Amino acid sequence: MLRPACLALSALALLPAGCGSALYLKVSGSAPRARAEVFDCAKSQIPVLGYDQDSLDKDAFRLTAHKPDYETRMADTQFRRMMDRLAIEIGKPADGGVRLKIEAHTFAELMTQRGPTQVERDASPAARAAAQALLDACGS
Repeated sequence: MLRPACLALSALALLPAGCGSALYLKVSGSAPRARAEVFDCAKSQIPVLGYDQDSLDKDAFRLTAHKPDYETRMADTQFRRMMDRLAIEIGKPADGGVRLKIEAHTFAELMTQRGPTQVERDASPAARAAAQALLDACGS
């Protein structure tokens, strides 16, 4: 039979395992414009925000972009730089508008024995601000 103190300690030890949260920021909104027009808006806002486009899928209305952050430092000899990434998807039209989904990610790029390795971190304030600015410019 377990003592009540042991049960409480066991519960506290297991609590963090079930309370994980996403490291990225996901923002979404809608736009009353055509899907292609919102896609073109997002595509044109990427360089304005200082990001470089990685991929473009015209058929699925998706694109990704990245922006290196050379100012952030970490106390790790393998650390190279931080990388902010945006994943943008314009959903199918519904209810008179289209759905705009933006995910902001931040990765720490490390130089390991295997080569460059990216480890996801909490979305940086700059990535969060860029996602919100993109939503404000192209969404409603």
